[in-house]
Amino acid sequence: MAKLYNIDDTTKKGEFKETFCKAIQSVNLNFFIGSGCSDPALAPLCNIENEIQEKINNGKDEEAQKQIFEFLKSFIEVSAIINDKPTYTEFNITLENYKVFLLNLSQVLFEREVNILPKQATIFSTNYDLFIKKAFEDIKANVKLNDGFSRSSLLSGCFRFSTTEFFNSTFNNGNIYNYRVQIPSINLIKLHGSLSWQIKDDEITFCVSNFKNLLIEWEKINEDKNIADIKKFNQKFSIILPENDKFKDTLLKQTHYDLFRIYANELDKENTILISTGFSFEDQHILNITRRALRNPTLKIIIFCYEKKRLKDYEQKFTLFSNVEIVYSESEIIDFAKFNLIMGEVLSLKDNVIKSDNHE
Repeated sequence: MAKLYNIDDTTKKGEFKETFCKAIQSVNLNFFIGSGCSDPALAPLCNIENEIQEKINNGKDEEAQKQIFEFLKSFIEVSAIINDKPTYTEFNITLENYKVFLLNLSQVLFEREVNILPKQATIFSTNYDLFIKKAFEDIKANVKLNDGFSRSSLLSGCFRFSTTEFFNSTFNNGNIYNYRVQIPSINLIKLHGSLSWQIKDDEITFCVSNFKNLLIEWEKINEDKNIADIKKFNQKFSIILPENDKFKDTLLKQTHYDLFRIYANELDKENTILISTGFSFEDQHILNITRRALRNPTLKIIIFCYEKKRLKDYEQKFTLFSNVEIVYSESEIIDFAKFNLIMGEVLSLKDNVIKSDNHE
């Protein structure tokens, strides 16, 4: 049975923070970032993928394509302004949350003892949006981002994808004293692809599209309502959405399988933690892989529950596993901002422990 931490209870919160503090210093560190983290700029996905799949299963392919088309609009709208320094509140709240998260994570990695564990963490995400990438650019931290793309660009200006780009470590070497220092790094693994992914010449590439032009195109197609144009538009994006089995052998699907294999392999490692926020585990494929991985007795999963009414759902999903911990509140939501606040408190606790040890 999953262990519960009610953070309204001062004793329970203190117990959790102490456990969390010890864990992030001494384990293989992984995070799962769900669509709830991009709220309020983007509404959480909830059950939309299940709804689309149900339409396809019932032979209502045209309705499914229309729903995908509608679903894509908000992502394109946000992507169209991501480099324009927009002033609208929801966008900036979301971007700031991602920046705080990455700064907290960078601090964790900088303070790690490299001879114990590598200064590296992995972020898994099902989000299609570009918020993590934008936040990483903005914080300008001395941290390397391994997003699966080679930084040797093609003549087209795009970058080639390969799973071998993940988990690389970079070191600075001293010229005089021959010291060797590892640069902290973060692996960003987007399990369902990204709006910035395109397929060119049978390869997945990273290319930032002209989203403003795509938005104009979307509006025109939406006026005409031509199903052939809608399908063609949906296929412009190298993202994983529910589809018929006829697509299972495509390059994108193979990449999808490779990324999920990485997810499973990471959770199978000894002494590993997965911290989940903004994610419901409604995706059955991800849930099944995660449950199988929980057979690893040294794996711990910590789930931050957005609101109390969702607690029972998490408990039912992980009722058989004692190595799952669920953090919740009776009185408030635990959104991305609250998660960052808790993580910041844990880092402060860690700093206080270090200072105390140094004075002894």
